[in-house]
Amino acid sequence: MNIENHFEKNEIIKNLGKYELYYQVTLGNLISLTKSKDMNYEIEFQLALGSIYELLKDLRSLEDESISFDEELKKQAAMDAVQNFANENLELLKKGEIKIEKIVNHINDGIFFNEAMEVVCDENIEHQIEKWENIITPDLAKAILESIKELEQNEN
Repeated sequence: MNIENHFEKNEIIKNLGKYELYYQVTLGNLISLTKSKDMNYEIEFQLALGSIYELLKDLRSLEDESISFDEELKKQAAMDAVQNFANENLELLKKGEIKIEKIVNHINDGIFFNEAMEVVCDENIEHQIEKWENIITPDLAKAILESIKELEQNEN
């Protein structure tokens, strides 16, 4: 797997759009399920790119062609949302009012996203991609790709 291919301009846009959408849908579901406080639904651009990069590195090391990048991206974004959700709701976790383990297991097993969540994703993906098309300029995409190339060189 060539990680750099995932950091060409159009791929960055598509991956960030999907990542952000999966993150937001997961966060909305968690807030709804737990009736906890509302949170910021915006992703941190650099953290999202870092998370995508780490996911790609993990997938490359597995060398398993049957693994779907899109499914793994969905899981990664959901796990990142759960982590941020847990960090924002530590008191509820400590009191046992929120149980994260079952949610994490459902994400890992690929059963967390129910039909309604999938519909929300399908209905909103184009909007998310449009948003990132307006953010990721050719110069920014080039800078991101150069950073990835540098990371890859440093690891080899």
